[in-house]
Amino acid sequence: MEKNLLNQFFIYQLNTRIFCAEKKSLLIQIPDSIFEEPEFASADAVWLMGIWKPSPKSVEICKSHDGLKKEFGKALQDLNEKDIIGSPYSIFEYIPNLSIANHKYEIKQFKFKLNVLGKKLILDFVPNHVSVDSIYIDLFPDYFLEKKGEVCKNSFLHKNGKIYYYGRDPFFDGWSDTVQWDFSNPNVISLHKKILEDISEIADGVRCDMAMLPLTDVFEKTHGVKSLPYWTEIIPFLKKKKPEFLFIAEVYWNKEFELQEMGFDCTYDKTLYDRLKNSDKKEVYLHLKADKEYQTKSLRFIENHDEERGFSHFGENSFSYFALVCFLDGAILYHEGQSRGSELKTPVQLGRRQNEFDENTNDFYKRAFVQIQNRKDKTSELIDSNLGSYPNENVEFVILKFIITENFFEIFILNTYPEKIYGKLKLPIQIEKLIQDFKNEEIIFKDIMDNQSFKRTKKDFLEGIHIELDSKKSHWFVISR
Repeated sequence: MEKNLLNQFFIYQLNTRIFCAEKKSLLIQIPDSIFEEPEFASADAVWLMGIWKPSPKSVEICKSHDGLKKEFGKALQDLNEKDIIGSPYSIFEYIPNLSIANHKYEIKQFKFKLNVLGKKLILDFVPNHVSVDSIYIDLFPDYFLEKKGEVCKNSFLHKNGKIYYYGRDPFFDGWSDTVQWDFSNPNVISLHKKILEDISEIADGVRCDMAMLPLTDVFEKTHGVKSLPYWTEIIPFLKKKKPEFLFIAEVYWNKEFELQEMGFDCTYDKTLYDRLKNSDKKEVYLHLKADKEYQTKSLRFIENHDEERGFSHFGENSFSYFALVCFLDGAILYHEGQSRGSELKTPVQLGRRQNEFDENTNDFYKRAFVQIQNRKDKTSELIDSNLGSYPNENVEFVILKFIITENFFEIFILNTYPEKIYGKLKLPIQIEKLIQDFKNEEIIFKDIMDNQSFKRTKKDFLEGIHIELDSKKSHWFVISR
Protein backbone atom coordinates (compact mmCIF):
# COMPACT_ATOMS: atom_id res chain seq x y z
CA MET A 1 0.00 0.00 0.00
CA GLU A 2 1.52 3.31 -1.09
CA LYS A 3 1.24 5.32 2.09
CA ASN A 4 2.55 8.81 2.62
CA LEU A 5 5.70 9.41 4.59
CA LEU A 6 3.71 9.12 7.83
CA ASN A 7 2.58 5.58 6.91
CA GLN A 8 -0.96 6.90 6.53
CA PHE A 9 -3.42 6.13 3.74
CA PHE A 10 -6.70 8.07 3.66
CA ILE A 11 -9.72 6.41 2.01
CA TYR A 12 -12.93 8.25 1.10
CA GLN A 13 -16.00 6.00 0.92
CA LEU A 14 -18.77 7.03 -1.47
CA ASN A 15 -22.27 5.55 -1.74
CA THR A 16 -21.88 5.68 -5.51
CA ARG A 17 -25.48 4.98 -6.49
CA ILE A 18 -26.78 7.87 -4.40
CA PHE A 19 -23.82 10.08 -5.33
CA CYS A 20 -24.56 9.72 -9.06
CA ALA A 21 -28.32 10.10 -8.50
CA GLU A 22 -27.79 13.37 -6.62
CA LYS A 23 -25.45 14.63 -9.33
CA LYS A 24 -27.93 13.42 -11.99
CA SER A 25 -24.93 12.16 -13.86
CA LEU A 26 -22.97 9.08 -14.77
CA LEU A 27 -19.61 8.76 -13.07
CA ILE A 28 -17.62 9.76 -16.13
CA GLN A 29 -19.73 12.90 -16.65
CA ILE A 30 -19.02 14.33 -13.19
CA PRO A 31 -16.87 17.46 -13.62
CA ASP A 32 -13.23 17.33 -12.56
CA SER A 33 -13.91 20.17 -10.12
CA ILE A 34 -15.29 17.52 -7.76
CA PHE A 35 -11.71 16.49 -7.00
CA GLU A 36 -11.07 19.92 -5.50
CA GLU A 37 -13.60 19.31 -2.73
CA PRO A 38 -11.85 18.69 0.63
CA GLU A 39 -12.99 15.07 0.95
CA PHE A 40 -11.56 14.14 -2.45
CA ALA A 41 -8.48 16.34 -2.19
CA SER A 42 -7.48 14.75 1.16
CA ALA A 43 -7.96 11.17 -0.01
CA ASP A 44 -5.26 8.79 -1.14
CA ALA A 45 -7.96 6.48 -2.46
CA VAL A 46 -11.66 6.67 -3.30
CA TRP A 47 -13.87 3.65 -2.58
CA LEU A 48 -16.87 3.51 -4.90
CA MET A 49 -19.34 1.36 -2.96
CA GLY A 50 -22.16 -0.24 -4.91
CA ILE A 51 -20.85 0.02 -8.45
CA TRP A 52 -21.86 -3.46 -9.71
CA LYS A 53 -25.02 -4.57 -11.50
CA PRO A 54 -27.85 -4.85 -8.97
CA SER A 55 -30.22 -7.75 -8.45
CA PRO A 56 -33.90 -7.34 -9.38
CA LYS A 57 -34.77 -10.06 -6.88
CA SER A 58 -32.97 -8.20 -4.09
CA VAL A 59 -35.20 -5.19 -4.73
CA GLU A 60 -38.33 -7.38 -4.40
CA ILE A 61 -37.07 -8.99 -1.19
CA CYS A 62 -36.15 -5.62 0.35
CA LYS A 63 -39.61 -4.22 -0.38
CA SER A 64 -41.29 -7.09 1.48
CA HIS A 65 -38.83 -7.37 4.41
CA ASP A 66 -40.55 -5.99 7.54
CA GLY A 67 -37.31 -5.35 9.45
CA LEU A 68 -35.74 -3.48 6.55
CA LYS A 69 -38.87 -1.43 5.95
CA LYS A 70 -38.66 -0.14 9.53
CA GLU A 71 -35.05 0.91 8.95
CA PHE A 72 -36.00 2.53 5.64
CA GLY A 73 -38.71 4.57 7.39
CA LYS A 74 -36.23 5.85 9.98
CA ALA A 75 -33.87 7.04 7.24
CA LEU A 76 -36.52 8.60 4.97
CA GLN A 77 -39.78 9.89 6.40
CA ASP A 78 -41.14 10.41 2.86
CA LEU A 79 -40.03 6.94 1.70
CA ASN A 80 -41.52 5.61 -1.51
CA GLU A 81 -41.00 2.30 -3.31
CA LYS A 82 -38.74 3.86 -5.94
CA ASP A 83 -36.22 4.62 -3.17
CA ILE A 84 -35.63 0.88 -2.58
CA ILE A 85 -32.99 -0.26 -5.05
CA GLY A 86 -31.66 -3.47 -3.44
CA SER A 87 -28.45 -4.31 -1.64
CA PRO A 88 -25.14 -3.46 -3.33
CA TYR A 89 -23.80 -6.63 -1.67
CA SER A 90 -26.32 -8.82 -3.48
CA ILE A 91 -24.46 -8.63 -6.80
CA PHE A 92 -26.13 -9.90 -9.96
CA GLU A 93 -22.96 -9.68 -12.05
CA TYR A 94 -19.57 -7.96 -11.90
CA ILE A 95 -20.42 -5.46 -14.62
CA PRO A 96 -21.27 -1.78 -13.99
CA ASN A 97 -24.60 -0.60 -12.65
CA LEU A 98 -26.03 1.35 -15.59
CA SER A 99 -27.02 4.21 -13.30
CA ILE A 100 -23.27 4.69 -12.66
CA ALA A 101 -21.47 3.68 -15.85
CA ASN A 102 -22.41 2.29 -19.24
CA HIS A 103 -19.28 0.19 -19.55
CA LYS A 104 -16.22 -0.88 -17.56
CA TYR A 105 -14.16 1.46 -19.72
CA GLU A 106 -15.90 4.44 -18.09
CA ILE A 107 -14.81 3.20 -14.66
CA LYS A 108 -11.30 2.83 -16.01
CA GLN A 109 -11.44 6.44 -17.19
CA PHE A 110 -12.45 7.54 -13.70
CA LYS A 111 -9.54 5.52 -12.33
CA PHE A 112 -7.19 7.29 -14.75
CA LYS A 113 -8.40 10.69 -13.49
CA LEU A 114 -7.70 9.63 -9.91
CA ASN A 115 -4.31 8.15 -10.80
CA VAL A 116 -3.24 11.42 -12.47
CA LEU A 117 -3.94 13.09 -9.12
CA GLY A 118 -1.90 10.46 -7.28
CA LYS A 119 -4.97 8.67 -5.93
CA LYS A 120 -6.22 5.09 -6.20
CA LEU A 121 -9.61 3.61 -7.01
CA ILE A 122 -11.08 0.94 -4.71
CA LEU A 123 -14.08 -1.20 -5.72
CA ASP A 124 -16.11 -3.85 -3.90
CA PHE A 125 -15.51 -7.57 -4.07
CA VAL A 126 -17.90 -9.90 -2.22
CA PRO A 127 -16.19 -13.29 -1.83
CA ASN A 128 -18.95 -15.06 0.09
CA HIS A 129 -22.03 -14.78 -2.12
CA VAL A 130 -23.90 -13.29 -5.07
CA SER A 131 -27.61 -12.60 -5.52
CA VAL A 132 -30.20 -15.40 -5.59
CA ASP A 133 -31.00 -14.53 -9.23
CA SER A 134 -27.37 -14.02 -10.30
CA ILE A 135 -26.30 -14.90 -13.82
CA TYR A 136 -23.47 -16.93 -12.25
CA ILE A 137 -25.97 -19.54 -11.02
CA ASP A 138 -27.15 -20.08 -14.58
CA LEU A 139 -23.58 -20.25 -15.86
CA PHE A 140 -22.10 -22.31 -12.99
CA PRO A 141 -24.93 -24.18 -11.21
CA ASP A 142 -22.50 -26.53 -9.41
CA TYR A 143 -20.40 -23.74 -7.89
CA PHE A 144 -22.86 -22.98 -5.08
CA LEU A 145 -23.44 -24.74 -1.78
CA GLU A 146 -26.29 -27.20 -2.16
CA LYS A 147 -28.58 -28.50 0.56
CA LYS A 148 -29.73 -32.08 0.47
CA GLY A 149 -33.30 -32.89 1.45
CA GLU A 150 -35.96 -30.27 2.12
CA VAL A 151 -35.79 -26.48 1.95
CA CYS A 152 -35.11 -24.87 5.35
CA LYS A 153 -35.10 -21.26 6.55
CA ASN A 154 -31.47 -20.82 5.43
CA SER A 155 -31.97 -22.23 1.93
CA PHE A 156 -34.14 -21.77 -1.15
CA LEU A 157 -35.28 -23.67 -4.24
CA HIS A 158 -33.77 -22.23 -7.41
CA LYS A 159 -35.55 -22.40 -10.75
CA ASN A 160 -32.96 -24.96 -11.90
CA GLY A 161 -34.38 -27.43 -9.34
CA LYS A 162 -31.41 -27.29 -6.93
CA ILE A 163 -31.72 -26.23 -3.29
CA TYR A 164 -29.01 -23.75 -2.37
CA TYR A 165 -27.99 -22.21 0.94
CA TYR A 166 -28.28 -18.48 1.42
CA GLY A 167 -25.05 -16.61 2.04
CA ARG A 168 -24.54 -16.24 5.79
CA ASP A 169 -22.13 -15.97 8.68
CA PRO A 170 -22.12 -18.44 11.60
CA PHE A 171 -23.98 -16.17 14.03
CA PHE A 172 -27.09 -15.17 12.07
CA ASP A 173 -29.64 -16.56 9.64
CA GLY A 174 -28.83 -16.27 5.96
CA TRP A 175 -29.17 -13.13 3.86
CA SER A 176 -32.27 -14.06 1.90
CA ASP A 177 -31.30 -12.19 -1.26
CA THR A 178 -27.98 -14.06 -1.62
CA VAL A 179 -26.65 -17.52 -2.51
CA GLN A 180 -23.58 -19.11 -0.91
CA TRP A 181 -20.50 -19.97 -2.98
CA ASP A 182 -19.15 -23.47 -2.27
CA PHE A 183 -15.56 -22.95 -1.12
CA SER A 184 -14.90 -26.69 -1.14
CA ASN A 185 -15.06 -26.55 -4.95
CA PRO A 186 -11.71 -25.59 -6.56
CA ASN A 187 -13.57 -24.21 -9.60
CA VAL A 188 -15.00 -21.46 -7.38
CA ILE A 189 -11.51 -20.25 -6.51
CA SER A 190 -10.52 -20.31 -10.19
CA LEU A 191 -13.60 -18.27 -11.13
CA HIS A 192 -12.95 -15.75 -8.36
CA LYS A 193 -9.39 -15.32 -9.61
CA LYS A 194 -10.82 -14.47 -13.02
CA ILE A 195 -13.35 -11.99 -11.55
CA LEU A 196 -10.62 -10.27 -9.56
CA GLU A 197 -8.28 -10.23 -12.52
CA ASP A 198 -11.01 -8.41 -14.50
CA ILE A 199 -11.54 -5.94 -11.64
CA SER A 200 -7.79 -5.27 -11.50
CA GLU A 201 -8.01 -3.92 -15.06
CA ILE A 202 -10.26 -1.04 -13.94
CA ALA A 203 -9.31 -0.53 -10.27
CA ASP A 204 -6.29 -0.27 -7.99
CA GLY A 205 -7.71 -2.47 -5.28
CA VAL A 206 -10.72 -4.14 -3.69
CA ARG A 207 -12.51 -3.82 -0.39
CA CYS A 208 -13.44 -7.42 0.39
CA ASP A 209 -16.79 -7.76 2.13
CA MET A 210 -16.80 -10.04 5.22
CA ALA A 211 -13.39 -11.34 4.21
CA MET A 212 -13.16 -13.89 7.04
CA LEU A 213 -16.11 -15.99 5.81
CA PRO A 214 -14.11 -18.12 3.30
CA LEU A 215 -11.57 -19.09 5.99
CA THR A 216 -11.51 -22.84 6.54
CA ASP A 217 -12.53 -22.79 10.21
CA VAL A 218 -15.22 -20.14 9.70
CA PHE A 219 -16.76 -21.86 6.68
CA GLU A 220 -16.84 -25.19 8.50
CA LYS A 221 -18.41 -23.60 11.58
CA THR A 222 -21.05 -21.98 9.39
CA HIS A 223 -21.90 -24.81 7.00
CA GLY A 224 -20.28 -27.99 8.34
CA VAL A 225 -18.15 -28.22 5.19
CA LYS A 226 -14.36 -27.81 4.95
CA SER A 227 -13.30 -25.14 2.49
CA LEU A 228 -10.16 -25.19 0.40
CA PRO A 229 -7.46 -22.56 1.01
CA TYR A 230 -8.91 -19.36 -0.40
CA TRP A 231 -7.00 -16.13 0.23
CA THR A 232 -3.61 -17.86 0.14
CA GLU A 233 -4.50 -18.92 -3.41
CA ILE A 234 -6.12 -15.72 -4.60
CA ILE A 235 -3.92 -12.95 -3.19
CA PRO A 236 -0.54 -14.30 -4.42
CA PHE A 237 -2.12 -14.96 -7.84
CA LEU A 238 -3.18 -11.30 -8.19
CA LYS A 239 -0.08 -9.87 -6.54
CA LYS A 240 2.17 -11.76 -8.94
CA LYS A 241 0.43 -10.06 -11.86
CA LYS A 242 -0.05 -6.68 -10.18
CA PRO A 243 2.09 -6.27 -7.04
CA GLU A 244 0.57 -2.87 -6.19
CA PHE A 245 -3.04 -4.10 -6.31
CA LEU A 246 -4.59 -3.53 -2.87
CA PHE A 247 -6.56 -6.02 -0.79
CA ILE A 248 -8.60 -4.42 2.02
CA ALA A 249 -10.48 -6.71 4.40
CA GLU A 250 -13.69 -6.07 6.24
CA VAL A 251 -12.97 -8.52 9.05
CA TYR A 252 -14.12 -9.20 12.63
CA TRP A 253 -13.85 -11.90 15.34
CA ASN A 254 -10.11 -11.42 15.97
CA LYS A 255 -9.27 -12.65 12.47
CA GLU A 256 -7.45 -9.44 11.54
CA PHE A 257 -3.88 -10.61 12.06
CA GLU A 258 -4.60 -13.92 10.33
CA LEU A 259 -5.74 -12.09 7.20
CA GLN A 260 -2.79 -9.72 7.34
CA GLU A 261 -0.54 -12.78 7.39
CA MET A 262 -2.38 -14.09 4.32
CA GLY A 263 -1.46 -10.98 2.35
CA PHE A 264 -4.10 -8.33 3.01
CA ASP A 265 -2.69 -4.82 2.82
CA CYS A 266 -4.98 -3.61 5.57
CA THR A 267 -7.79 -4.94 7.75
CA TYR A 268 -10.69 -3.26 9.55
CA ASP A 269 -9.90 -2.19 13.12
CA LYS A 270 -13.38 -2.64 14.57
CA THR A 271 -11.77 -3.23 17.97
CA LEU A 272 -10.67 0.40 18.22
CA TYR A 273 -14.14 1.59 17.18
CA ASP A 274 -15.80 -0.61 19.82
CA ARG A 275 -13.42 0.53 22.55
CA LEU A 276 -14.06 4.17 21.72
CA LYS A 277 -17.77 3.39 21.70
CA ASN A 278 -17.49 1.77 25.14
CA SER A 279 -15.27 4.61 26.47
CA ASP A 280 -12.70 2.08 27.66
CA LYS A 281 -9.72 4.39 28.21
CA LYS A 282 -7.25 1.70 29.25
CA GLU A 283 -8.15 -0.66 26.40
CA VAL A 284 -8.00 2.14 23.81
CA TYR A 285 -4.56 3.13 25.06
CA LEU A 286 -3.23 -0.43 25.13
CA HIS A 287 -4.73 -1.26 21.74
CA LEU A 288 -2.75 1.60 20.20
CA LYS A 289 0.44 0.13 21.66
CA ALA A 290 0.14 -2.98 19.47
CA ASP A 291 2.92 -4.14 17.15
CA LYS A 292 3.97 -1.45 14.66
CA GLU A 293 3.49 -3.66 11.59
CA TYR A 294 -0.01 -4.62 12.75
CA GLN A 295 -0.83 -0.94 13.25
CA THR A 296 0.32 0.04 9.76
CA LYS A 297 -1.94 -2.65 8.28
CA SER A 298 -5.02 -1.55 10.25
CA LEU A 299 -7.87 0.52 8.88
CA ARG A 300 -9.46 2.93 11.39
CA PHE A 301 -12.83 4.66 11.21
CA ILE A 302 -15.46 6.32 13.36
CA GLU A 303 -18.24 5.48 10.93
CA ASN A 304 -18.96 3.57 7.73
CA HIS A 305 -22.10 2.32 5.99
CA ASP A 306 -22.54 -0.52 8.53
CA GLU A 307 -22.19 1.60 11.67
CA GLU A 308 -24.23 4.42 13.11
CA ARG A 309 -23.26 7.88 11.95
CA GLY A 310 -20.30 9.17 13.94
CA PHE A 311 -21.95 12.47 14.85
CA SER A 312 -25.17 10.68 15.81
CA HIS A 313 -23.40 8.22 18.08
CA PHE A 314 -20.52 10.25 19.53
CA GLY A 315 -21.82 13.81 19.09
CA GLU A 316 -19.06 16.42 19.11
CA ASN A 317 -16.77 13.83 20.70
CA SER A 318 -16.64 12.38 17.19
CA PHE A 319 -14.32 15.30 16.32
CA SER A 320 -11.81 14.11 18.92
CA TYR A 321 -12.05 10.52 17.73
CA PHE A 322 -11.57 11.47 14.09
CA ALA A 323 -8.59 13.61 15.12
CA LEU A 324 -7.19 10.60 16.97
CA VAL A 325 -7.30 8.31 13.91
CA CYS A 326 -5.59 11.08 11.93
CA PHE A 327 -2.57 10.59 14.21
CA LEU A 328 -2.37 6.82 13.76
CA ASP A 329 -0.37 4.70 11.36
CA GLY A 330 -2.21 2.76 8.69
CA ALA A 331 -5.38 3.41 6.71
CA ILE A 332 -7.94 6.00 7.78
CA LEU A 333 -11.46 5.69 6.35
CA TYR A 334 -13.94 8.54 6.26
CA HIS A 335 -17.47 8.19 4.98
CA GLU A 336 -19.53 10.34 2.64
CA GLY A 337 -21.70 12.65 4.77
CA GLN A 338 -19.41 12.37 7.80
CA SER A 339 -18.01 15.85 7.22
CA ARG A 340 -21.53 17.29 6.87
CA GLY A 341 -22.56 16.04 10.29
CA SER A 342 -25.11 13.58 8.92
CA GLU A 343 -26.92 11.80 11.73
CA LEU A 344 -29.23 9.45 9.84
CA LYS A 345 -27.79 6.09 8.86
CA THR A 346 -28.87 5.37 5.28
CA PRO A 347 -29.48 1.64 4.71
CA VAL A 348 -27.42 0.43 1.76
CA GLN A 349 -30.60 -0.77 0.02
CA LEU A 350 -31.85 2.81 -0.46
CA GLY A 351 -31.14 5.01 -3.46
CA ARG A 352 -31.91 8.31 -1.73
CA ARG A 353 -30.92 9.93 1.54
CA GLN A 354 -32.05 12.80 3.72
CA ASN A 355 -30.26 16.07 3.11
CA GLU A 356 -28.44 16.98 6.34
CA PHE A 357 -25.90 19.62 7.22
CA ASP A 358 -24.33 20.82 10.47
CA GLU A 359 -22.19 23.94 10.05
CA ASN A 360 -20.00 23.37 13.10
CA THR A 361 -19.17 19.81 12.00
CA ASN A 362 -18.44 20.92 8.46
CA ASP A 363 -16.14 23.68 9.68
CA PHE A 364 -14.14 21.23 11.81
CA TYR A 365 -13.68 18.79 8.94
CA LYS A 366 -12.62 21.56 6.58
CA ARG A 367 -9.83 22.49 9.00
CA ALA A 368 -8.90 18.84 9.49
CA PHE A 369 -8.76 18.14 5.76
CA VAL A 370 -6.57 21.19 5.15
CA GLN A 371 -4.10 19.89 7.73
CA ILE A 372 -4.19 16.36 6.28
CA GLN A 373 -3.34 17.84 2.86
CA ASN A 374 -0.55 19.91 4.40
CA ARG A 375 1.14 16.71 5.53
CA LYS A 376 1.22 15.12 2.09
CA ASP A 377 4.67 14.28 0.74
CA LYS A 378 6.42 16.03 3.60
CA THR A 379 9.39 14.60 5.44
CA SER A 380 7.54 13.61 8.58
CA GLU A 381 7.87 11.75 11.83
CA LEU A 382 5.16 10.42 14.16
CA ILE A 383 6.13 10.29 17.82
CA ASP A 384 4.37 8.69 20.78
CA SER A 385 5.19 10.22 24.12
CA ASN A 386 4.51 9.97 27.83
CA LEU A 387 2.89 12.90 29.55
CA GLY A 388 4.57 15.34 31.85
CA SER A 389 3.50 16.00 35.43
CA TYR A 390 -0.27 15.75 35.94
CA PRO A 391 -1.92 15.49 39.34
CA ASN A 392 -4.41 12.88 38.05
CA GLU A 393 -3.75 9.22 38.80
CA ASN A 394 -3.09 6.69 36.01
CA VAL A 395 -2.44 9.56 33.64
CA GLU A 396 -0.45 7.28 31.34
CA PHE A 397 -3.71 6.32 29.66
CA VAL A 398 -4.16 9.80 28.22
CA ILE A 399 -3.27 9.63 24.52
CA LEU A 400 -0.54 11.94 23.31
CA LYS A 401 1.06 12.06 19.86
CA PHE A 402 3.31 14.41 17.89
CA ILE A 403 3.92 14.83 14.18
CA ILE A 404 6.98 16.70 12.97
CA THR A 405 7.20 17.87 9.35
CA GLU A 406 9.42 20.23 7.39
CA ASN A 407 7.27 23.33 7.91
CA PHE A 408 5.30 22.69 11.10
CA PHE A 409 4.73 20.30 13.94
CA GLU A 410 1.50 19.00 15.42
CA ILE A 411 0.54 18.00 18.95
CA PHE A 412 -2.47 15.82 19.71
CA ILE A 413 -3.74 15.07 23.19
CA LEU A 414 -6.98 13.22 24.00
CA ASN A 415 -8.45 13.05 27.49
CA THR A 416 -10.03 9.60 27.80
CA TYR A 417 -10.87 10.16 31.47
CA PRO A 418 -14.37 10.85 32.82
CA GLU A 419 -13.08 14.01 34.52
CA LYS A 420 -11.03 17.04 33.54
CA ILE A 421 -7.24 16.72 33.37
CA TYR A 422 -4.86 19.58 34.02
CA GLY A 423 -1.16 20.18 34.41
CA LYS A 424 1.93 20.81 32.32
CA LEU A 425 2.65 19.04 29.07
CA LYS A 426 6.36 18.31 28.70
CA LEU A 427 7.45 18.22 25.06
CA PRO A 428 9.70 15.49 23.64
CA ILE A 429 13.32 16.38 23.01
CA GLN A 430 12.84 16.48 19.22
CA ILE A 431 10.32 19.31 19.53
CA GLU A 432 12.28 21.14 22.21
CA LYS A 433 15.18 21.38 19.75
CA LEU A 434 12.86 22.82 17.10
CA ILE A 435 11.51 25.39 19.54
CA GLN A 436 15.03 26.49 20.44
CA ASP A 437 15.71 27.14 16.75
CA PHE A 438 12.69 29.46 16.34
CA LYS A 439 13.80 32.98 15.41
CA ASN A 440 10.90 34.74 17.12
CA GLU A 441 10.49 34.64 20.88
CA GLU A 442 6.71 34.62 20.52
CA ILE A 443 5.07 31.52 19.01
CA ILE A 444 1.58 31.56 17.51
CA PHE A 445 -0.24 28.28 17.10
CA LYS A 446 -3.74 27.09 16.24
CA ASP A 447 -6.05 24.38 17.57
CA ILE A 448 -7.74 22.53 14.71
CA MET A 449 -10.44 21.32 17.09
CA ASP A 450 -12.08 24.71 17.72
CA ASN A 451 -10.09 27.05 15.45
CA GLN A 452 -8.70 29.05 18.37
CA SER A 453 -5.25 30.64 18.13
CA PHE A 454 -2.80 31.01 21.01
CA LYS A 455 0.42 32.85 21.76
CA ARG A 456 3.20 31.49 23.92
CA THR A 457 6.85 32.37 24.40
CA LYS A 458 9.65 29.96 23.61
CA LYS A 459 10.31 29.80 27.33
CA ASP A 460 6.69 28.72 27.98
CA PHE A 461 7.01 25.88 25.49
CA LEU A 462 10.31 24.68 26.88
CA GLU A 463 9.03 24.70 30.45
CA GLY A 464 5.87 22.82 29.45
CA ILE A 465 2.48 23.85 28.07
CA HIS A 466 -0.28 24.19 30.66
CA ILE A 467 -3.27 22.03 29.68
CA GLU A 468 -6.83 21.89 31.00
CA LEU A 469 -8.95 19.44 29.06
CA ASP A 470 -12.48 18.20 29.73
CA SER A 471 -13.41 14.52 29.43
CA LYS A 472 -13.42 13.11 25.86
CA LYS A 473 -12.05 16.40 24.53
CA SER A 474 -8.81 16.92 22.68
CA HIS A 475 -6.33 19.47 21.37
CA TRP A 476 -4.90 19.30 17.87
CA PHE A 477 -2.27 22.02 17.92
CA VAL A 478 -0.44 23.08 14.77
CA ILE A 479 2.69 25.20 15.19
CA SER A 480 4.31 26.64 12.07
CA ARG A 481 8.11 26.67 11.99
